[in-house]
Amino acid sequence: MSLLFPPAWFAAGVITPESAADFARFANNSPARPARFWLWAAFRDWSEEREPLSADECRAAYTLGEGEPDVNLGTAMMCHAILQRNCPPDVRAAATHSNRPAVSRQLRSK
Repeated sequence: MSLLFPPAWFAAGVITPESAADFARFANNSPARPARFWLWAAFRDWSEEREPLSADECRAAYTLGEGEPDVNLGTAMMCHAILQRNCPPDVRAAATHSNRPAVSRQLRSK
């Protein structure tokens, strides 16, 4: 596993051993950047390679964001998932009841 990426990121398929090694190398070369920077970069890299995300990928991204200890990072991940055109109704329904105002607000503003 990786010190930078929690096991949930591997389980969700957002990170692989190879990509974790790449991002760990990047992080080691830029120690002034916080871990959150690299987690977001890895998430965006994963997402951009797959967009539009499938319903299952949206579900995985939303769930991963919900469990992310860094609330700001997790909220950004959740918002990204629900704004995908293939985001399934169950994920959007969960978002409407989220205790994170930025998440629930995304669906009201559409």
